[in-house]
Formats: sequence, structure tokens, C-alpha cells
Amino acid sequence: MVILIVLVYIVIGVIEIVPLVKKNQKKELILYSITFAAAFIISVLLSLGVKIPSPAKPIEKVVKMVIGR
Repeated sequence: MVILIVLVYIVIGVIEIVPLVKKNQKKELILYSITFAAAFIISVLLSLGVKIPSPAKPIEKVVKMVIGR
């Protein structure tokens, strides 16, 4: 399963990243690469059976701090 995920991410990466490099869009490339890497890591961890904690509680705390409740 991990090999399939790696292959799919390589194909998607080539399709999406090559045009950004050719157009010299550095900011977009950096943002896309960070998001892409995070998604790849989470996908591999999930395929290996690692339990990933939900981000709901930290997000809830931040929202409560922002709106003051």
C-alpha cells in the first residue's frame, strides 16, 4: 500500500510541480510543496496503521480564544 501511495504522489507531484517551476512561481511552489509534503506524510502514516490524533480540540481552543468565549 505504501508503494502505491508513493507512486501516486510522484505522478501527482510531477503533474502539478513541473508547471510551477516552468512558470517560475516560487511562492506558489513553496506553499504547494509544504501542503503536498504534509498530505504525503499523513497518507503514509495512515496506510501504516498509525493513529493520528484529531486536530478538533486545538482548533476549538484557538477559535474560543479568538471569539472570546
